[in-house]
Amino acid sequence: MQDENDDITLDSEEGIDDSVLAEEAQGDTIKKLKEKLKAAEAKAKENLDNWQRAQAEFMNLRKRDEEAKGEFLKFAKADTIREIIPVLDSLSSAAAHGEKTVEPIYNQFLQILRQHGLEEIDPMGAVFDPSLHEALGTIPADNKEDDQKVLEVLQKGYFLGSKVLRPAKVRVGEYTA
Repeated sequence: MQDENDDITLDSEEGIDDSVLAEEAQGDTIKKLKEKLKAAEAKAKENLDNWQRAQAEFMNLRKRDEEAKGEFLKFAKADTIREIIPVLDSLSSAAAHGEKTVEPIYNQFLQILRQHGLEEIDPMGAVFDPSLHEALGTIPADNKEDDQKVLEVLQKGYFLGSKVLRPAKVRVGEYTA
């Protein structure tokens, strides 16, 4: 009978050993699963960050594209308006010489061009700026304040937005003591 008790004791010891081994195996499995979970969470965070960055880059690209498209449309008409400016000059000249019937047409034409971004350069009395003015000559200035200033406008200049379509043709004051 003692042999049976020994067997029972042995069986129960084997059960304890198996449960300890099972717990250790479960602990190792849990550690491995936690490591995999951390790695998966890190990968998910990295993917989310990359996706958010790609979304932001796409939105910035779309914004830049819209701005470029607007700039293109704005200045695509520059050549056409540049070709129309001599007609505007002719109408202005006719109105200045007393042609009353031309003045309303000139004003209407100028208003339409202004709606499309055309602005006159008014350099009278301003310091000569070669990026805005084309000097066609000098005029003797009586006082030092008029030196290097625009004293006569021979032909108007025009901007389209911030771009100079045609510089104003001017005569510049030259003071000699």
